[in-house]
Amino acid sequence: MDFPFPLKEVVEGHARLLVPDVPRRKGPGAKGPYPFYNPTMTVNRDLSAVVLARWPGRPTRVLDGLAATGAWGVRMGLEAGIPDLGFVDMSPEAAVLIRMNLERNGLAGEVFHGDLRGHLARTAYDYVDIDPFGPPTPFLGHALHGAKTPSGLGITATDTAPLCGTYPKTCQRRYVAHPLRCEQGHEIGLRILLGYIARVAEAHAKGIRPQLAFAAEHFFRVHLRVLDGLKEPPAELGYYLRDREGVFRRVDAREPEAIGPLWTGPLGDPAFVRSLSPSEWTSAAGGRLLDTLRREIDLPPFFVTTDEMAKRLRGSPPKLDRFLESLRAVGFRAERTHFHPRGVRTDAPHEEVLRAFLATAPSGSTGGSAPSS
Repeated sequence: MDFPFPLKEVVEGHARLLVPDVPRRKGPGAKGPYPFYNPTMTVNRDLSAVVLARWPGRPTRVLDGLAATGAWGVRMGLEAGIPDLGFVDMSPEAAVLIRMNLERNGLAGEVFHGDLRGHLARTAYDYVDIDPFGPPTPFLGHALHGAKTPSGLGITATDTAPLCGTYPKTCQRRYVAHPLRCEQGHEIGLRILLGYIARVAEAHAKGIRPQLAFAAEHFFRVHLRVLDGLKEPPAELGYYLRDREGVFRRVDAREPEAIGPLWTGPLGDPAFVRSLSPSEWTSAAGGRLLDTLRREIDLPPFFVTTDEMAKRLRGSPPKLDRFLESLRAVGFRAERTHFHPRGVRTDAPHEEVLRAFLATAPSGSTGGSAPSS
């Protein structure tokens, strides 16, 4: 087939891929008339390979939905050892390119040219991955309706601006939830996404259990188990209010400024996440992200940032390591969070967080008294 665009080879993880040689800008990228390949999503595929290699029940039949160049599925075959690979894409050029990339990497797989939603209605898999250009909402009902129980589902969302509160009306229309633009906006957005998936699952008599959910670059990523909803407890959903001191507290849905509904449970299975380790093909960025996720996975929802606390106290922030050690020294757990470069997730109450901040801030740097808790 003669492609209407030039091709180039890229090496990603253990895979050698032919991709369209077209200009790319940083960030989410712009959709074009060619099979989409975004190199900034390498971290997504890095962690997906690590996750799928350790997936409960060892999936054998996996679908790369919206496959484009087939980068995700090819890496799953090579790095996670998946023997039965399926690929779906609407583009005829993509279908040809996927077959070329399978052959190039010594793999076999079924490539379907057509609509993912129709394919999901006809065929079941052990694990389905959906990585769309934009929101995943158009595909969730079809994926969950036809999902086996148990099975796995991977979801990527790149519409982070609505989920994080930049466009709250879009978030309300798309996810039926109220976001908040703040330092913790990415965690709120990820929890809104999980909460929405849980509600869609419930409508199809399914339940979900996150194995690992995280934010990176310009996307949210969720790996979850799909289970029989009649045998699962109700989804862990709720609403929060963020007060003027930056403290989150549970509230009723009728609260006018309530954030949510949100997934209030863990963002993954702690034992599973701690069992994960980088492979020889994981990028340095992927390895650093995984290390942070392992450390924070079982700490409570939401985090504080030293920048935000310094602003409220009209001072300078302490060094993050000193702040962490101050909390640990009095018996609390405290870890960096992957959501924010100066964020700390801890099980300490707010007054202890303030004490640690004041004790470790540069001498004389705080101009105000500690706010009341």
